[in-house]
Amino acid sequence: MNLEVSRKRARLVVQRVTHAFSHKEGILADHSDLVENQVPEGVEPLSRNHAQFLFFTVFNDHGMRSSRLYTRAKKLFVEHPELFQPSHVLTTFDGEKDRALLDTITRPLGVRYPSQAAKAWYSNSRRLQSLFEGDARNLYHCSNDAESLLKEITVFRGYGSKTGGMLLRAIVGLGFAKVKGLDRVLVPVDIHDSRIAFLTGVLSLKDDDEQASVDYHSHIRQVQEILLETCNDLGISWLNTDRALWLIGSRGCVSRHCVACPLQDLCIVGRGVIGHGQMSFRFDIFPGQVSGDEDHEGGAIPHTPGV
Repeated sequence: MNLEVSRKRARLVVQRVTHAFSHKEGILADHSDLVENQVPEGVEPLSRNHAQFLFFTVFNDHGMRSSRLYTRAKKLFVEHPELFQPSHVLTTFDGEKDRALLDTITRPLGVRYPSQAAKAWYSNSRRLQSLFEGDARNLYHCSNDAESLLKEITVFRGYGSKTGGMLLRAIVGLGFAKVKGLDRVLVPVDIHDSRIAFLTGVLSLKDDDEQASVDYHSHIRQVQEILLETCNDLGISWLNTDRALWLIGSRGCVSRHCVACPLQDLCIVGRGVIGHGQMSFRFDIFPGQVSGDEDHEGGAIPHTPGV
């Protein structure tokens, strides 16, 4: 496999999405879907209840539409806040295999694997109670080093590099935790971000047949490293870059809402959609940013009418 990496294209992608997110442009104008903005009705931001809600919800954020999960989780919290308290979970249910966990918690949430989610809910309650007095804020405060805090988070069941990174991003962004060393923590991308990297030319394969059948999942680690290195080189935190890519993947790519995407002229799919006559949103070219039509390591980008 002959894989090529365009550092110039990576810089352009990061600049574009971060700028559009910060200035609330196009598809990134609405930030309401982000995990950072998910607070159940009646819950005080940065309170213990807010911390508990995030802890028990984020590790289930995979395999389904996130907005649907958060809507159901907020409803469950309003109706049964005790289910998000480890002491109640441990005294109410008879271990990880208690089927009442499925009927009471994970099936109402609509998660993809309710049995596994139920086991994780119970085992995470046990560990949070044992080591952090049942209070997720104590977990969030357990280290001011970003790598160490992420490592502690990912010990909990269901928290991998993606969901663990999402929780870290949220608690740092909201102010639950103040950490140093974020520039050493890999950006928590997933298969959707890997796909975006290929569609925008950050990564490419010389062989057209390989390009057409690329296994995006196998390149996640490389995309994480490229994004982190690019953000560090540009002197910016990866937090907003990751938020922007998450919104693009969940809101734009799923429905091909390319006309309002800041990567519209860099993306193979975006250029195709706009080339069919849809009017595109005009994004500002800010100082120091290059146009998507300029040369890069992978060659010139063909101009698409309407872009």
